[in-house]
Amino acid sequence: MILKVNRLEFLKKIKIVEKAINENKIRPIISYVYMETRENRLWFCGTNLELTISTHMECDVIAEGKAVFQHNLVEEYLKEIKDEEITLNIKEDVLTIETSDSASEFILMNAEEFPKIQESELEDEEFEFKLKKLDLADYFDKVKFSASMSSDNLSINCIRVEIENNKIKFISTDTYRLTYLEHDYLDSDGTFKVSIPINTIDAMSKLLRNGNEEEIAFTQKNKQLYFKLGNISIISRVIDLPFPNYKTILEASGYNKKLQINRVEFEKMLKRIQIFVKNNSESKFGAIFTLSGDDIEIEGIGEIAKAKEIAKVNYEGDNLKISLNVKFLLEFVQSSDKDIIILEFTTSNSAVRTRNIQEDNYTYIVMPLALKD
Repeated sequence: MILKVNRLEFLKKIKIVEKAINENKIRPIISYVYMETRENRLWFCGTNLELTISTHMECDVIAEGKAVFQHNLVEEYLKEIKDEEITLNIKEDVLTIETSDSASEFILMNAEEFPKIQESELEDEEFEFKLKKLDLADYFDKVKFSASMSSDNLSINCIRVEIENNKIKFISTDTYRLTYLEHDYLDSDGTFKVSIPINTIDAMSKLLRNGNEEEIAFTQKNKQLYFKLGNISIISRVIDLPFPNYKTILEASGYNKKLQINRVEFEKMLKRIQIFVKNNSESKFGAIFTLSGDDIEIEGIGEIAKAKEIAKVNYEGDNLKISLNVKFLLEFVQSSDKDIIILEFTTSNSAVRTRNIQEDNYTYIVMPLALKD
């Protein structure tokens, strides 16, 4: 293989596909980037076998070929090169990168051993659903923080996405809390229900914030999820396990106490309290919230220090003392850009429903911690 490429574009393509790559000591070849010439294009692919990202760029192909290379070292080297155009020369198991005043060699893996996952799998795919890519990035950011980060329980190591009745819904839970976001979706009469692995969400969130494309198209087929973003193709496995029955939790009633508090003020209070409770051995991030009259009092007790925050609020209901996870509350508050946060309660050992005063379509439910006498 011999070809001439734009250095910055080459770097950009590597950075795109490496988002699907994790170090794999059992099968090292999938820790590397695959590239292949096709006519006048250079194709790139990265995969961890659960998520595959591929893309391509125009180039001047002098001789066809393919290669699998260690992308981190190549990236680091190319960042120090000033030439706008470079030559890639691959012979046997060596990649030579030639510039106007240098030539550097990199040992390659055997390209024949790379998994046969090609971008062509998407060529004839019909993409039934479309969304503005920045909207999708925002939706993911608003719900992903409450998904389980552990792969021990795959059914909640994901974001649930559902499209039905002209609505699109995003749901996540780690069993201690649940986030629900709903928006109108009028572009399709179809139904779409899928649990997307959190690793796929993380990789896609970065891609959605970059590039010039406005929309991302997606569909599901044969337990695979397909996305198309300009010339970037993404294939992800789906989690084929039942998602928890979130509707029962959302439909729960009986909330008879309501707190309204300024979001910015509440965020500052929580941040200060978090300093004292983040390393608690018995109740990590746990703090005591006392509501009475028009006051809120938040007390955080650490191993060697304690703090108390008091503020005037709009509170309706009987006096209440409850223990809540400060980190959990803070993550929701920081995901909002509205002025007023609403918290609704029933008892000290019942779930707390949290919303923004201007967003009825965005709900966060968090379980309390055990109160200590």
